[in-house]
Amino acid sequence: MAAPRILLCGDALGRLNQLFKRVSSVNKSAGPFDALFCVGQFFPESPEQLEEFNDYMEGSSKIPIPTYFIGDYGIGAVKILSAAAKDSANLGFKMDGLKICENLYWLRGSGKFLLHGLSVAYLSGRQSASSQQFGAYSQDDVDSLRALSEEPGIVDIFLTNEWPSGVTNRAATSGIPSGVLDPSIGDSTISELVAEIKPR
Repeated sequence: MAAPRILLCGDALGRLNQLFKRVSSVNKSAGPFDALFCVGQFFPESPEQLEEFNDYMEGSSKIPIPTYFIGDYGIGAVKILSAAAKDSANLGFKMDGLKICENLYWLRGSGKFLLHGLSVAYLSGRQSASSQQFGAYSQDDVDSLRALSEEPGIVDIFLTNEWPSGVTNRAATSGIPSGVLDPSIGDSTISELVAEIKPR
């Protein structure tokens, strides 16, 4: 069996036309790819961008390959994700993503699943002191991942929205985005999880 081919992207910020135009182009020239993982903010930053975003949610614009996101915050996130969470097709224990629309899946909370033989662990949202429903991970999400890390087996990829603190400690700084070099950037909880999960 051939290894799965995966695309990764950072903050989409609701610019789905731009994102999926690029994905289609890369898929045509270097594909086919099996999936796209989006980390960072998936939803728009401003209400003006919602129309473009909603075209995909309503099906008038198409998503070219299965796309998974963990950045469940931004304009429109609460409305869209609340509706998806209540959809009867999404009820139950679904670590492999709640279907938002055709080819779009929300990786909610935390979990681990297999995608084309690839073991993927994830922690959705950002660290927050408040107990908001979307956009932040909870202590329960962290504890669930810790429990999963004790199970036998390898985790190939660990998806998070925030950089782990200390991510630049042993790396050459030439390929690291400038904002990450700031020592205040990073999440210590994610650093701990990376050490426990040991993704390849």
